Order: sequence, then C-alpha cells, then structure tokens
Amino acid sequence: MKSYPFVLGANFQGGERIVAYPYDSLRLKKPAENEPRVTADESLFRWLAISYASTHLTMTHSHHGSCQGDTPGGGLGIVNRAKWKPVTGSMNDFSYLHTNCLELSIFLGCDKFPHQSELAYEWEKNREAMLIFMEQVHRGIRGIVKDQQGNPIANATVSIEGINHDVTTGQYTSIRLNIVPTMQHCSAGSRSHSFLITTSDPDGYRTEKNRLRNRNQMFQCP
Repeated sequence: MKSYPFVLGANFQGGERIVAYPYDSLRLKKPAENEPRVTADESLFRWLAISYASTHLTMTHSHHGSCQGDTPGGGLGIVNRAKWKPVTGSMNDFSYLHTNCLELSIFLGCDKFPHQSELAYEWEKNREAMLIFMEQVHRGIRGIVKDQQGNPIANATVSIEGINHDVTTGQYTSIRLNIVPTMQHCSAGSRSHSFLITTSDPDGYRTEKNRLRNRNQMFQCP
C-alpha cells in the first residue's frame, strides 16, 4: 500500500446490504450512540459510499431482506462503521491513516453462498455500481509536484485547507480526491507554496453522459 499510491479501494463482504465507511473503530472513550466517529474527509467518504449504494439495484430499497430486520442505512444504503458495528484494526482505517487510499466495506447481502442460478442477477445488481465507484478515482484534482527546475518531488505533502488529513506524493505523482474548489497547500521539505485550484463548476467536476471527467492540474512547489 505504501509502495504503490492507491487512492481508492473497496472490500466486499457478506452481511447487511449496505456500504460502510470509516472510521471503523471507536475511540477509547466511546462516543454517544448518535455521535459517529467521523474522519476529516467525512463528506467525501459519504459521497463515495452513496455513489455505490445509489447505483446498486436494491441497496437503497427500504425492504431488501435485512439480516437483523432493521435498515441501518436509513434508506441511503450507507452507514458509518464505527456507529453501526465497530471493528478494531481494519484495513479501511489503516489505509486512511497511513496511506493515500480511501477504502470502503461493501456488504452484499445476508446469503453468503447464493445458488448458482442467482449469480447472474447478483452480478447485474452490482455491475454498474462497481463501474461508477471505480470512476470516482477521476474526481477532483491530480497532478505532479515539481520544483523550479521541473523535477518531480517525491514524498511531498499535499494539504487541503480546512481538511486535517494530508496526502504524500509517490515517486512522481500526487493524486488527491476533493469535492469542492479550495485553497491547496503544497510542501516539500522546508519549502511550501499555497495556491488556488479552480475548477469548471462548483462541484469540481464535469459530467458528460453521466460519466465523471477530471481535470489535470500541475502543482509547483517553488
């Protein structure tokens, strides 16, 4: 995960038909029941979760055969894992805290061993949702952090003003998923430079035939 700069991931499991997003674990001092443990990228995680759940053929249905008889997603098909069923030491939390990857858990239903006659329908329920989810890697901004001589800067830190979660570049590139245009702060070693990223519309992306397209952005760290 640290050698290859992944930015988006998902793991598929059996259980409630729902998409769970980090944090997955609770604080040592457990918060109130109605207070989820949220990340600095809460709105982005919710967007990613909804992109899958809303495209899935049945995940947002009020009655879709819940394992426990309830609908933890409240009709949206998404839930904060720490509030729902907290788990310690998850890959999702590790990826968020120690890499650039945003990872979700996607639960596909209570029947972990569907009959072979049902597999084609299960695939159709998830096919478009998987494609839409993968397209989210193109959302926001991406670019190459370079010095004044045009050389790529490895291990540069890219920050977004107002979001307390940084990402670092790999050997050549830096990729950051972001929802709204904002002031970016790029730092490499002891040098830093702030600049404004502008996008073609308020959401930071253009839609074309219901497919998301991204804009490239060259970062300069003088």
